[in-house]
Amino acid sequence: MKFISKISRIAQALVIPCCLLTSCNYLDVIPPEQADFDDTMKDQEAVENFLYTCYGYVPRCQPYDFNAFEQSADELVAPRDWNDFPQQIAWGTVSPSTYLTWGNGKNFDDFGFWIPGYNWLGYVHHFLAELDVLNPVGVTEEDKAQYRAECWFLEAYYHFRILQAMGPCPIIDGRVDPNITTDEIPGRSHFDYCIDYIVNKLDTAATILPAVRETAELGRATSTICKALKARVLLCAASPLWNGSFPHPEWRNTNFETPGYGTELVSPTYSEEKWRRALTAAQEALAAAEAAGYHLFTIDEALLCAQNDGIDVNSIYIPGRDAETVDNEEFKARVLLFQYLVTANEGQGNRELIWANRIDSDGNNGGEAMDARLPCVVVRRTNGTNVGGWGGFAPTLNAVERFYTDMGKLPSQDPAFYPQNEWYTRFNSGASSPELPTDHLDGEDVKNDIIKFHVRREPRFYSWIVFDGSQYMPKINDGNPLWINFKNTNTNGWSQSNTRNCAGTGYLSKKFVDPAIQFRANDGGRTSRAARRPYIRMAELYLNLAECYAALGETQSALDNLNIIRERAGIPDLTTADITGTMTLTDWVRNERFVELYEEGFRYYDVRRWMIAPDVLKAGVRYGLNGIELNPSFEDFNQRTLINQPFTWDERLYLMPIWSRQGMDELYSNPQLVQAPGY
Repeated sequence: MKFISKISRIAQALVIPCCLLTSCNYLDVIPPEQADFDDTMKDQEAVENFLYTCYGYVPRCQPYDFNAFEQSADELVAPRDWNDFPQQIAWGTVSPSTYLTWGNGKNFDDFGFWIPGYNWLGYVHHFLAELDVLNPVGVTEEDKAQYRAECWFLEAYYHFRILQAMGPCPIIDGRVDPNITTDEIPGRSHFDYCIDYIVNKLDTAATILPAVRETAELGRATSTICKALKARVLLCAASPLWNGSFPHPEWRNTNFETPGYGTELVSPTYSEEKWRRALTAAQEALAAAEAAGYHLFTIDEALLCAQNDGIDVNSIYIPGRDAETVDNEEFKARVLLFQYLVTANEGQGNRELIWANRIDSDGNNGGEAMDARLPCVVVRRTNGTNVGGWGGFAPTLNAVERFYTDMGKLPSQDPAFYPQNEWYTRFNSGASSPELPTDHLDGEDVKNDIIKFHVRREPRFYSWIVFDGSQYMPKINDGNPLWINFKNTNTNGWSQSNTRNCAGTGYLSKKFVDPAIQFRANDGGRTSRAARRPYIRMAELYLNLAECYAALGETQSALDNLNIIRERAGIPDLTTADITGTMTLTDWVRNERFVELYEEGFRYYDVRRWMIAPDVLKAGVRYGLNGIELNPSFEDFNQRTLINQPFTWDERLYLMPIWSRQGMDELYSNPQLVQAPGY
């Protein structure tokens, strides 16, 4: 992809020198004039290279990396020894001075949003200011209009990323005079003012940008992306946290005033109109996406990908579905569907991806974001050494319980599912655990240890969750399947010699792992495709609609949109009879969102905007199986066990703090800026 590769290459050539010229103040983001700076806009190629640089923060400020703070929600945990940025959030130890614990701070700044977000806004504003002044050769007025619209989109996106994480934020709407005085630096604007600013930028950009892009330009802004992002923005604004229920209504500016709002930062009043505005935006986004040719990824598209990768659908092992029946084959095809949904790119026929990107930490054959998900031992090399990943991203038992049964109900509420007192018993009741190998990988006989809780589950569970006794990708072990035994310290079980790379919940995530990934035994190398990670995809648009309808009391419309997602998952439709006192319409909406958008960065923000974080992120509620034990027995391993990490919740964690530390103190450099509550 020409555009995607250029972002990284041009960023190295242009952004890094510019960053070296900037200081720590969050508005001091414009490099001083340089004698040769005009060369960055001398002609159309140079202009577009500079424009690509303006996109440079997009593949950095993403939720997929092992140190992205969005990984701190209740979907998964990382090994305790990592003590990484997400864990500082989950453990409640993050503070305005957190940076001091982070070495050179590169990753922290990338994922901290505040300083890099405003830095990249500075590049965007500098581009806009110079576009007309330098009058580059070969650039038409139509070209300029397109470039401006892309910059307006980036202004909206970067501001929204800051707003989501930090709350009401300073709005920087143009290049800042380098001689600005500290009392002229803007403070936080009212949340609703920020929302309107972002939406206006998206609306204006959408009137100019094309609905779709050619393959060489994938990743650049489109009108469809603008409308889909607008729907997400307004859904956030309509949610309880920002719609009359913010827990600190007394939080206000001290000196700075927002036009029309005074010193107020968050409205204390509920407004149904915010939900209606969000609904309209969600409807318009879906209509625009469908008109542009986007649709939910299908079984046929997934099977074509599998055929091209040489993967036979019948080679997929699903417990309880051994017989070669039409129903079982379709089920396995649906498992492949959800694996390829988040790994196949647009060139492979994936028309669900409205906006996707290669992230900085994904290499062609690996990378930190991938290695965090891979088992520690994947292949045993011919020289006798083991090769694998970090075995770090471990789903919680709470997350696993949210995936449905094959009847589309929660396991605890499905009368046709196994009774809870049988969940952790052996599915193959007449079998016994295999011997633990010491000189080779685990074999297929680990299937004997699959528990009933992992049988008769929906396809998304088998696509994305790795459990004891399961088959990993079918070719990953030098062209063969990898069989998982979390009880074997010699392979993928807990080991005293490698506590850093085992979270011990009894699960691993394999979402975003290429189904055709293959490690080689001869040299330990690997072959796989790095996914274009989904930033916006079609399923989100249906789920946004369902949430808006539910909030407005339009039950059947909410169910209709949920059922579109459920039908693709191969589970029964919901009816009004499924709405009960223990599973309300809101519960169904939120759980469907949890499952479908699992590990795509939504959960961190969802539990906050819904204000359920105090319940789901507090101490004593995250469970796993008993995976922190040396070679446990079947019975010892399969026990519901509180995860041994100091998780906690504090109201200040609704927002991230503004970084205030030695040499980078934003609060003292801007007398109009106030800190988030509780920090």
